[in-house]
Amino acid sequence: MPGSWFRGILGFGVTLLVGVVTVGCGQPQADEDSLRASFAERIASSDFVDGFSSESDELRFSGPDGNGGTTSWSVRIETAVVEPNEFDETSPFQGHVISEWRKDGEIVEYLGTMTALPTAFLDRGLAQECWAYWIEAEHRWDW
Repeated sequence: MPGSWFRGILGFGVTLLVGVVTVGCGQPQADEDSLRASFAERIASSDFVDGFSSESDELRFSGPDGNGGTTSWSVRIETAVVEPNEFDETSPFQGHVISEWRKDGEIVEYLGTMTALPTAFLDRGLAQECWAYWIEAEHRWDW
């Protein structure tokens, strides 16, 4: 009997440990995958976007055309890089996303700081080249 009691307690301890490790692994991390996912979610959660779908780094949706109408968009995430942010302990990482945007199949030109994307996207921190900061206390990216 004492052996079965000990095995029961040991089994409970192992189960508890696995649960704690699993919960710990469930926290979002400041990495390239979470940055890419956050960028896609930032587009998808925009109230002016409809029919959002994604396949890997290819995002498709309909949204504003910049002239008062709606058009089809496709965005391909080209790079996502996470770097330390040494100047702010509350945001210890910064993310940099470079993407190619197509409006009705045509590439939207990007010339350094100039873009032809509609203001609705720019106001949400979205563009061909954009930055996000990792909010450590909330385990999320801020655009």
